[in-house]
Amino acid sequence: MQMVNRSLTAGFLLAAFCTLSAFAQTSPPPPSPDSAVTLAPIAVSGVLPGPALWKISKDGHVMWILGTTSPLPKGMQWESSKVERLIASSQQVLKPPGMEIGAQVGFWGRLSLIPSMIGLEKLPDGMTLQRVLSPDVYSRWQVQKAKYLGNSSGVERLRPTFASKELYSAALSRSALTDTHLVENSIYSAADRNKVSITDTSYVLMLSDPRRAAKQFKQVAMNDQECLNGILGVIDQGFSQATERANAWATGDIQVLEKILSSKQQDECLSAIGSTDFAKEIGMTDIPNRIRSSWIKAAEAALTHDAQSLALLPMNQILASDGLLNELEKDGYTVQSPESRIEATADH
Repeated sequence: MQMVNRSLTAGFLLAAFCTLSAFAQTSPPPPSPDSAVTLAPIAVSGVLPGPALWKISKDGHVMWILGTTSPLPKGMQWESSKVERLIASSQQVLKPPGMEIGAQVGFWGRLSLIPSMIGLEKLPDGMTLQRVLSPDVYSRWQVQKAKYLGNSSGVERLRPTFASKELYSAALSRSALTDTHLVENSIYSAADRNKVSITDTSYVLMLSDPRRAAKQFKQVAMNDQECLNGILGVIDQGFSQATERANAWATGDIQVLEKILSSKQQDECLSAIGSTDFAKEIGMTDIPNRIRSSWIKAAEAALTHDAQSLALLPMNQILASDGLLNELEKDGYTVQSPESRIEATADH
């Protein structure tokens, strides 16, 4: 019997890229060599409210939107009781937009894929980071590697994007921030307790021949130095913007979040693979629009069939002028920000 498996190692091509995207999309550009290092503000702690909710409505159907960001303050306890009450009276919870890679294979097919996927994260032809990075980037890499990864030699053979992930995770673990998905896990646990369905809104790219794709990927040369360069910039600045963003989310400071997320950032970690001929061959083209369309389709279905639902959405997609809420508004839905709902209540 054939089956769709979306969680097998078939996520091999984008697993690291999707992990990186949570911080890469809103990371500051790398500092110039002459710029002063900005010390990170201290992350807040204690019981904190998080941001207020956005309300989407049409014809008596309502969807509540909770904005998310990552990382968050390590010592934070999220006051989630209001959101949990909304979940209890909802018919479904929508996961954030994203992408998955799937393959139409059976059980034995999944097992046979594993050998071909070993070594995907390594540079092709025995190359090392010293050979593929520019001297200045490699020098910065060595400094931060020694600080957070020690004498690890294996990381030197990883592609820059995968090396970025290792370095970022190690540095983050020693900061006042965490990427443990506290908010998402709380939401999904509340949905499970109340027997509310959880909907995956991800766009799924199905591979017809994942084994061949894995072998091809091992030989792909990617221009992903800028991914590592950007992560080095984040770490060099002590996670300053990430901490400011985390504090603003935890305390519900929408104005600060708007200021931080107002400029659109290029995600070098994700675009590195998307620009290769290999990505075009497997159909990985126009991915941002496919991801948007998949989420919009799921959201509009919920707003059509359910009296009430709740969705998780990255803050940049909420606050951006061309974000997903703006697209729903164009489709005829009423979008109310927390501030507009407060003002409407005061007027009455």
